[in-house]
Amino acid sequence: MTGRRSRWVGPVAAVAVAVCVAVALLAGARDPASPPPAPRGDPAEASPVAVSSDAPRFSQLDELVAAADLVVTGEVAAVARGRTFGEPGGTAIVSRVVTLQVDSVLAGTPPEGGADVLVEEEGWLADGRAVAVDGAAPTQEGDRGIWFLVDVGDPELPLYTVVNAEGRYLVGGDDGDGLVGAAGDDPLIARVEAMGADALVDEVRQAWRRGSDRSAPR
Repeated sequence: MTGRRSRWVGPVAAVAVAVCVAVALLAGARDPASPPPAPRGDPAEASPVAVSSDAPRFSQLDELVAAADLVVTGEVAAVARGRTFGEPGGTAIVSRVVTLQVDSVLAGTPPEGGADVLVEEEGWLADGRAVAVDGAAPTQEGDRGIWFLVDVGDPELPLYTVVNAEGRYLVGGDDGDGLVGAAGDDPLIARVEAMGADALVDEVRQAWRRGSDRSAPR
């Protein structure tokens, strides 16, 4: 996919994570000294601390698709604490590592070795309070949705991050077709939510095909 788009990787994924940490995550291990993630309904998750980032925003769905290495539908099978990032004496962020069980691949090529991908996102402050980056609520076990993902680019660290706050839409509603993106007044998020899940799936596939046709050698 080289040449399809410029790469932006979120602040968590931009930090070099030791290979030993990746091995522990892939094995499903958790540091016994680290507190477990807050359960669904915990006040720390229900009222996350609002955090802003300098991630780029897009005006068109085609741009969002082009910025992603992988777009999938799926369900969150597990959430675990990852590594702590931050300068000594500064604000520390604990990453949230999401095991996403993929139902279908809408764009890009999934990693080898199974139907799960690991997604790393900003999770908690050092005091245990969850964070919501640019209006994106913390991911929870059982969430179903559509994810626009970027590969962190390390062959020994098969992690993805969400492209930006415009890159995750949870599916719900009485008919199972409703979409909920990040909170706020982002125009692209509002348009995607209005589409519904089925229409978004179709639009993403078409956008990826258009992008692939443009990048194919002639």
